[in-house]
Amino acid sequence: MARDNLPINWHVFSDAEQLAQSLVAEILQLAQQAINERGAFHFITAGGSTPNRCYQLLANCQADWKNWHIYMGDERVLPFNNPERNSQALLSHWLNHNDIPASNVHFINTEAGAEKSAQSYADLIQAFPAFDLCLLGMGEDGHTASLFPGHDKGETVQQVFAENSKNEPAPIIIENKSPKPPEQRVSLSYAAFNKCQLVIKLITGASKQEAVRQWLTNESELPIQKVQAKETKVYLSQDALPI
Repeated sequence: MARDNLPINWHVFSDAEQLAQSLVAEILQLAQQAINERGAFHFITAGGSTPNRCYQLLANCQADWKNWHIYMGDERVLPFNNPERNSQALLSHWLNHNDIPASNVHFINTEAGAEKSAQSYADLIQAFPAFDLCLLGMGEDGHTASLFPGHDKGETVQQVFAENSKNEPAPIIIENKSPKPPEQRVSLSYAAFNKCQLVIKLITGASKQEAVRQWLTNESELPIQKVQAKETKVYLSQDALPI
């Protein structure tokens, strides 16, 4: 598929390394702009392996870290030190290596259990009007965060409403039967992601080509497509582009 045929907000990079370097430059610019204008930068991070190189690069950058606030798009219900948790990737690749205050790092504390951690995060997310930036990855099936195809409703997904905003869309869901282990996960909802000022969707690897093809041809509406924030960009490595 030719680059010229892609939507204007899709950006293709020669490889995952070039993508990560360009992404970090944009994150740093957005952060400084947010801090200059509003005094803080509120950033929802992505899990999975795709953003890890970006986090490694951020660990070696200079920034006004004391005014960064870090949030999570989703978390797996596992003990805190389990290496499969998204928080552990954030810590090992980035947060253990810079000066963001611990009080500015807002993990989904699933070690306390799915329902308790989901309720706490729902209250936190609902109280905040809009986030500056959210990163999202995409699985081979088109899922993003812990929002899976065909799991919008039904017994597999439990909506969690903020205590003081029962009439607002649920900002958090609990996924009880994830197609990928572990079965139970806590995730921001579509409604919460769509409150972001900017969402950048990250796609790398040849294994994503079929999902990208379905996305571009509108063959099916994938979870990654349903996130439509105020502004959305897609960062794609060349090997993920359908042939």
